Amino acid sequence: MTTSRMSRNQKLTPVIKGRTIAKVGWDGPAAQLHFDDGSVLRIHTVAAPPAGSPPATLGKVLAVRQSLDAIAFDLDGSSSLQFALAEPTSCVMLRDAKGVLEYAD
Repeated sequence: MTTSRMSRNQKLTPVIKGRTIAKVGWDGPAAQLHFDDGSVLRIHTVAAPPAGSPPATLGKVLAVRQSLDAIAFDLDGSSSLQFALAEPTSCVMLRDAKGVLEYAD
């Protein structure tokens, strides 16, 4: 993944900071980050990981960084979860546990 300089996503970080990623699932090339509060963040990526890839890192979100081609979630314990974006815009959507839209980019 060739990523340009990533900057803090000032809109998404306050929305999900403190939420814990409980599971990462895939629907084709779309990653689905399931949080412990029932909300789901959907990210349109370039491709799903190959079969047999190690499981994604899980944990509490401290910050979100994003460039035109990638998004990264900085987690507690100094770990990070990163995805290559399919397009520079309209790749990220967050819905709460009831399906209400909380964030779209």
